Amino acid sequence: MLAAAAAVVALAGAATVGLAGAVAYPVGISPHAVAVGDFNGDGKLDLAVANDTRSGTVSVLLGRGDGSFRAQEMYAAGKGPDALAVGDFNGDGRLDLAVADNGGGVSVLLNDGDGFASPVTFGAGTIPVAVAVGDFNGDGKPDLAVANYGSSTVSVLLGRGDGTFQAQKTYPVGDGPISVAVGDLNGDGRLDLAVADSGSDSLSVLLGNGDGSFTPAKGSPFAVGSIPVSVAVGDFNGDGRPDLAVANENGDSLSVLLNRGDGRFASAVAYGVGTDPQAVAVGDFNRDAKPDVAVANWGTDTVSILLGRGDGSFQAQKTYTVGRNPYSLAVGDFNGAGKLDLAVASDTLSGTVSVLLGP
Repeated sequence: MLAAAAAVVALAGAATVGLAGAVAYPVGISPHAVAVGDFNGDGKLDLAVANDTRSGTVSVLLGRGDGSFRAQEMYAAGKGPDALAVGDFNGDGRLDLAVADNGGGVSVLLNDGDGFASPVTFGAGTIPVAVAVGDFNGDGKPDLAVANYGSSTVSVLLGRGDGTFQAQKTYPVGDGPISVAVGDLNGDGRLDLAVADSGSDSLSVLLGNGDGSFTPAKGSPFAVGSIPVSVAVGDFNGDGRPDLAVANENGDSLSVLLNRGDGRFASAVAYGVGTDPQAVAVGDFNRDAKPDVAVANWGTDTVSILLGRGDGSFQAQKTYTVGRNPYSLAVGDFNGAGKLDLAVASDTLSGTVSVLLGP
């Protein structure tokens, strides 16, 4: 999963949105993140879940291809796994995991074809809480971007292609960076970074120079709502430029920032969601070829779906009940039905990941 960018996950054939009731699967204590990938190479999507401080593990749930999942397999993943991302870091054709460990550094778990090897930790900033994957220097090898909450920086670790990474280079952003997303935000063919700065109510944009280094965009940081905690990328108005969606914990809102085309963004437009939103993901949930957004609402135990109109605006939310305290979500077609489904991690001591299948 190299370069995440403006492309929205989409499946053919228009339909009205609707999700089946959530089915919960046990994972570790306090799961803080969920990611999707085919980890055993059987052509069926699986789930990886980062279980925070009290667990220090990653749970992997292999998909059966019918929308259900096998019991978790747990792997050590540092002191405090807070987020994770997927990529083939050693070029063997198998998907590996990078885990932001808030106890220090980023842990890399290589896929050996029969599970995951013991983690190898690479240095990052203070309290790393988010990680994203992209090829930032154009050498065809996946690199890492890590948001460091405690030092208000982003660490960039360039991949060597053998599962190891060069020493970090850090870039200052706003206060309390807590989420990072990747996309070509100024249309120059180089990957850039968008960072949600929870402590300064802003969004920092770092433009890639093509050699693995980054420069702040003009106008960055951009104002969003109060306590932004998650950012996702999608082309919401169909102009070929990636826009940004930001979940704001305080104020129960989603901010949408449309791209002006040069790495700058129009003023944020807010949409109501549930209480204490913690995560946002992009997908075409009603199959009309227009990107929609899904938001995990920690305070109301729901997921909000906001259908996109294709002009940069969104319809009012429709909510679906999930497990208690939803904290993260990911999108994929888990049953091969050609419709997008959701996996939602619930941040509780008896942690679960809930799966909602598309109509």
